[in-house]
Amino acid sequence: MIVAVMSDTHLDQPDDLLAAIFERHCRDADVLLHCGDCVSEETWSFLNSHPRFYSVQGNCDLSPLNGTLPVLRELELEGFRLGMGHGWGPRSRVGDVVAGRFQGVDIVCYGHTHIRDWRLSSEGVRLLNPGSLFWPRSGEGGMARLHLTSGQEPEVEWITI
Repeated sequence: MIVAVMSDTHLDQPDDLLAAIFERHCRDADVLLHCGDCVSEETWSFLNSHPRFYSVQGNCDLSPLNGTLPVLRELELEGFRLGMGHGWGPRSRVGDVVAGRFQGVDIVCYGHTHIRDWRLSSEGVRLLNPGSLFWPRSGEGGMARLHLTSGQEPEVEWITI
């Protein structure tokens, strides 16, 4: 199973670059996750054209996303339990803080820092932050594609924009 994971798009309107990224890296994915800060209903609606799109609320999301999207979300995909949350708090601890809000998950997908992350937490939970699609804080901007196969270790493919 391929899970396209993005976060922190910060777009008022979907643009040609987002459309090209969607066509190349998201349309064929089995699931599309957005870890918050879509910002606008128009961008969220564009991404929601994917048949299995899931998102959570970010701190910069405008109304009506702010208040209607869940802050946290759990999914079961290919035998893995995934938690999703945008994040808050000190940048160096965001992944661990979000992971602490879930019980019994295998992977936590989060955003907020605009910095890529793929590591095992001290609690044994895999943390995935795809970074910011267009506004990276360090390194390269982009997204991730999470490859899940039941009974095997999950793998991340970084997509650099």
